[in-house]
Amino acid sequence: MTKKRNLFGGINNSPAFFFRQGEEMFYRLKSEYMLRGWKLLPTGVVNRENRKVNFFPTKKYNVLKLCDGKTASESFDETQRKIIEKFIADGYVETTEKISPLESSQEYKFHDNRFLRAIAWLITGRCNCKCRHCYMSSSPQKVEEFTHEQCMDIIAQMADCGVQSVSLIGGEPLIRRDFWEIVDELFAKDIRVKKIFTNGILINEKFLAEMEKRNWRPGFQISFDGIGCHDWLRGFNGAEKAFYRAVKLLHERNLNIHVSFDLHKGNLDSVRESVKLLAKLGVDSVGIGRIFAAGAAYDMQDKLLTRAEQDDFFLEYIPQYIADGAPIPLHLSGMFAAYDTTEYSIPIVKMAENFKCDNHCVCGHARNYMQIDCDGSVVPCMPMNYAQGNKKFFSRITDKSLKEILDDETYMRLMTTRLGEYFKKHPECADCDYKNRCGGGCRGMAMYDNGDGDFFGVDKSTCNFFKGGYYDKIIALAKSLGLKRVVA
Repeated sequence: MTKKRNLFGGINNSPAFFFRQGEEMFYRLKSEYMLRGWKLLPTGVVNRENRKVNFFPTKKYNVLKLCDGKTASESFDETQRKIIEKFIADGYVETTEKISPLESSQEYKFHDNRFLRAIAWLITGRCNCKCRHCYMSSSPQKVEEFTHEQCMDIIAQMADCGVQSVSLIGGEPLIRRDFWEIVDELFAKDIRVKKIFTNGILINEKFLAEMEKRNWRPGFQISFDGIGCHDWLRGFNGAEKAFYRAVKLLHERNLNIHVSFDLHKGNLDSVRESVKLLAKLGVDSVGIGRIFAAGAAYDMQDKLLTRAEQDDFFLEYIPQYIADGAPIPLHLSGMFAAYDTTEYSIPIVKMAENFKCDNHCVCGHARNYMQIDCDGSVVPCMPMNYAQGNKKFFSRITDKSLKEILDDETYMRLMTTRLGEYFKKHPECADCDYKNRCGGGCRGMAMYDNGDGDFFGVDKSTCNFFKGGYYDKIIALAKSLGLKRVVA
């Protein structure tokens, strides 16, 4: 049998690579991708569906930009064709026998600001619960939220800055009367709403019908704090019943459900049976972590766990979870994560021991994500809010534009600080055996641990995890349970 030669001179039996001699052909970026660029990162390819962004070397990206469905294959030289062959193999480019221009939304667009992957947006501080532990002290009486006009302006700013996805949070986001107007405007600006954080009380057939009308299938993060314990913590009789109803409705529609379980001394005994129940209800995953002394939680100090108490409890629970057949994917506050009874990971670990970490950012998360609070404060993450003094470092979107904040020297100075600089301030961390795995810990937790918000302070909780022996205990426990460790 004679093998066919593709246009790049190689041998390939795939018809996608083979065209008859003299036949005109065009290369086209596949319809599921868009070309985008940002200051310092001008070579992005956005997946329309999941909004993931990949960046390519400039030389390859310039060739990809020529795959416009209009430029004939004869226009490319051999080097360019080899690059295109790789793009075809990786699923970015397709071939067509006739001119087929890109859609306008696929064409290259440059945003003259720093790259930001996603935003968690607290669209209201109001809530239909009065949770005893709410770091924002949200309640039915709290009125702090953006006006409708402010919301529309913020969405326009997000679009101008090239923000690809948003999660809607509160308070309780569904409580806003203009909730659907906000969602529709995000759609209109081609910003994907990926997740809703909710207590589930307002999830009903009417709400889901509005979702289906828009062909919108976001993920849901719903709070649940244990069988027989949920109503007490949420300050609302019937909260547990409402949770079960919401999960049933979402599961019937095959929507992704993640449960956030807030741990305190009063619900430890409910964890095992609650996790098994969540699996039976069709919940997709559960994350368990302790409540922090912030906001309303200052009044429940007798119920709060220290980091060591939390981690001791997790060491007791993990064998139970495995014995129960790992009924649901589980994340234990960075300490342990598992999907089944064979493998596990330790998410809190940042880097391998032999990695040269000095040039690594102290917080990679903060470079890609941010949170806009209902009071207008723009912070890198939720833990930054646990101590109110932390906000003194950050601007308000009601005072500065999103673009100005992204380019603000103070904000970006904090976000781009390298570990080498952190180690100079903390020689004890530079000499620590765990410095790579810890990587300076979490800056939000460091600010919380140090009271009034020392961004360059030590994350005492993470330090205790490693130096207190919990890292080694997890590894030993997992080994005794026959689990294989995987590194993300």
